[in-house]
Amino acid sequence: MNARDFEVFNLVDPVLRELGRTGLRLFPVGLGAMPLSMPGGPEDASGIAVIHAALDAGINFIDTANVYCHGDDDIGHNERLIQQALKSSGMTDAVTVAAKGGVDRRQRRVNAHPEFLRKSCLETLHALGREAISLYQLHAPDDGVPFAESIGALARLQEEGKIVHIGLCNVSLDELNAARDIVRIESVQNSCNPFNAGDYADGMLASCEREGISYLPHSVIGGKRFCAKVTEHPLLVELGQKYDASPYAVVIAWHLAKSDRVIPIPGASRIASVLSSAAASLIELSPADVRLIDAIH
Repeated sequence: MNARDFEVFNLVDPVLRELGRTGLRLFPVGLGAMPLSMPGGPEDASGIAVIHAALDAGINFIDTANVYCHGDDDIGHNERLIQQALKSSGMTDAVTVAAKGGVDRRQRRVNAHPEFLRKSCLETLHALGREAISLYQLHAPDDGVPFAESIGALARLQEEGKIVHIGLCNVSLDELNAARDIVRIESVQNSCNPFNAGDYADGMLASCEREGISYLPHSVIGGKRFCAKVTEHPLLVELGQKYDASPYAVVIAWHLAKSDRVIPIPGASRIASVLSSAAASLIELSPADVRLIDAIH
């Protein structure tokens, strides 16, 4: 996106999307902040500049986790970086931050034991400098812990006012339904992209729509495995030319076209990337083109 495109983009009032049934109105595209804190990522000053660019573009939803960091001695780096960026922007109260708990980075395993979830939540509160986390998500189910115990721990944290809303990551439809029997769920965050779009066809998205739950696809382009493939795929290249956008932006627009319950959270480590992702919210794919992308899967 060049300077003129960004200027025009800012003149457009995007249609906001509600997070679950919370009343929180979000920009159609969020920021997946993980790339800002992983090995090989940008320096902190550059990462903060990326977050500021996202805020300037209208993005008001940032996804993070305590395990997004450079090493075992740096757990919580991404959360602290976001807190610093929001504080320096003066927009802390205007941005919804979604955090996660349930992965033990030092042990290299999922750990959704209630005590570990509580510890992780308290550490995240400190890192973000907040009294309550807007959206706290179970990072993944733990085969070694009864699922109901993990969800129950989140429910208790919510009752104590440490969590405002609860979400789930990397779950099946059966797990979503089991969690809903215990506590109100506002979001599901699973991997979803044109090369692995099962959730859009297997009933997960339909269930989210029916229950008023937001679906937050991560790995929206395909992650490391498929990222390069996007720029080489003949259909996506062709559609990029048709809509005067990058193949990446076309894929984000495809997610947005699936349902107004979908809020993709593409990752970004460069200002150009986050601006392109934000501008994808202006692309209106035809139903025929949406079906063509569906057929990739």
